[in-house]
Amino acid sequence: MNKESIKSAGLIALIVISLFFTWNIWSLQPSYDNFQNNGFYESVPISEGTRDFYEVIKPQQLFFHGAENHYSTITDTNSMQSLWKEMQDWEYSNERNQSTTYTKEKLQSLIHGNGEAKLELRFYDEIPMATFQSMVDWDKDINQTIEFDRILLNVEKDSEVQKVYFVSYDKMKVVETTVNQSEASLFVGELYNKREEFQPYFSFQTGQGNEIMLPENQVELESYQYFTEEIEGEKFKDALFVNPQIVKQDVSISKNRYTDGIRELTIFPTTHMVKYVNPTLKDTNPVGANFLIEQSIKFLNDHGGWTDNYVLFDIQESDQEVKFIMSIQSIPVINSMENQYGPTMISQRWGQNEIAIYERPLYELMTPLSSNTVTLMSGRKVEEIINKNQQLDKTQINNIFIAYELGGSDSQQTVKVTPVWCIEMMDGTLMKMTEVVEQPGGDENGLE
Repeated sequence: MNKESIKSAGLIALIVISLFFTWNIWSLQPSYDNFQNNGFYESVPISEGTRDFYEVIKPQQLFFHGAENHYSTITDTNSMQSLWKEMQDWEYSNERNQSTTYTKEKLQSLIHGNGEAKLELRFYDEIPMATFQSMVDWDKDINQTIEFDRILLNVEKDSEVQKVYFVSYDKMKVVETTVNQSEASLFVGELYNKREEFQPYFSFQTGQGNEIMLPENQVELESYQYFTEEIEGEKFKDALFVNPQIVKQDVSISKNRYTDGIRELTIFPTTHMVKYVNPTLKDTNPVGANFLIEQSIKFLNDHGGWTDNYVLFDIQESDQEVKFIMSIQSIPVINSMENQYGPTMISQRWGQNEIAIYERPLYELMTPLSSNTVTLMSGRKVEEIINKNQQLDKTQINNIFIAYELGGSDSQQTVKVTPVWCIEMMDGTLMKMTEVVEQPGGDENGLE
């Protein structure tokens, strides 16, 4: 073989080796699609629904206060909802930009006294003024630490100005504002003139100045049977994990577990509950209640978590926790202790500006299958039972209200919701009236 043949053979060999390495380099590179999916994954929401602040932060009940008579809209919440929606369009002005501290007597006089007619909106928990300001048109910022759990509206006659008071009942602080719109005072006046169409109420004192409004007469409400639909665990996986493609699933009889090695999502089919845990350090600089509420609503909006009607129920700034309660026709839904089906609250705990623990129902309520009328005992009967009960410290009662109790049925696909009287204690404990009246010293019947 001559030199030229040897050179040609060597050159061909080098070309083949070069092609071999080039092919390997290209074949071992990750595809652009995989890179794109791993680095820029976009979560898929559970549902398409989102909520504005005013649709989640809503009053529990509306009261009409006159010189001697009181009324409320427990069986007709359309008036309360229309007033709340109307208030979102008002322009608020607060010249003093601070709250005023009242005595208990002066605060009671503001609510009921001097023969002045008023509308009162009561909320489940104290709402930061900064949160309300972010929802409406307000001419100047206010002290970030001020909160309220009631709003009072003066019933003005032929006035261009509507007075609005934001009240923290426990702290006895009041922020007085004005709305310089004649349409506002006209709307309030027209609504107040319809007060006798609603249920008459009376004031029940718990012994420490905590005033609770109760109905004079028996209350008739509908009891429902609902078909439920389970939300697939895969939907939560796709909505909550940063990269669902690397999530592994572990299925057992009692639960389905998903994890990406750090975060954990557990589906409990038999108790119809979801729990998502994202290990994060406890926040050494906890955020204020207004930011807690904001990020909690945003979190649910981002992953489509509003599968039913939920209302802001409880804010625990010390624990960095926010809870939303399911509601039916503006009446809160509580879980049955005797015949449990699943949770009725969405709970979020935060740490380092990240969701740390997220617990919620696995199900959603569909169209009611049937209904029937239930009659609840009057507020006077409730007052009598509480006063006779020796085991219940009524000074520790925070609120008494009507709720819907959700319980399971023979079928795992249906639930029953029944109206009941509910007592909320100062420590947050919720009890049905039947739990109270079955104690020694109580009455035998929770319903009449």
